[in-house]
Amino acid sequence: MAQAAELLVARQSCEVSLRELADALKTSSRMLVHHFGSRDALIAAALAHARSQLLDTCRAQLAEQSPRDLRGLVSALRAIITDPVNRPFFRLFDEVNALAQTQPARFPGFGRASVHDWLPQFTELLRPSSPDEVTAQAQATLALAVIRGLMLDDNATDDHSRIDAAFAVFDGL
Repeated sequence: MAQAAELLVARQSCEVSLRELADALKTSSRMLVHHFGSRDALIAAALAHARSQLLDTCRAQLAEQSPRDLRGLVSALRAIITDPVNRPFFRLFDEVNALAQTQPARFPGFGRASVHDWLPQFTELLRPSSPDEVTAQAQATLALAVIRGLMLDDNATDDHSRIDAAFAVFDGL
């Protein structure tokens, strides 16, 4: 599963055949089907592993930066999503999020998880600077929306200077 996750992250895509997976994992297609049931089940398991890996990495990076308010959180997230180690994960998950919208049976719950994996942690970080829980969660939602929107734009266009300028404008609000 970890090797399959590495392959998907390296390719920044989940569109891979069972044969390609078997070759990369130095096994047979039959063994993969025996262990996982299908290509999609293996891909789902590999995506879950990759998501867990990225969450652990990002939690550690957020703990190092310890943002204390919305502006600090968005700034910390900007550093996290532009980190070359993390970038392939985010590109892969952008693809999967898009596919999950049109193929929900193939990626059940992925879209929801891609939001709810992050919101509790962001809310917890913002709680001390927020007047109440509802505001903390609303600010966490805003941080996630800003980051995801700009990341999606950056992945689609590679117009890094325009995205950096947008981050600067947000930072100045």
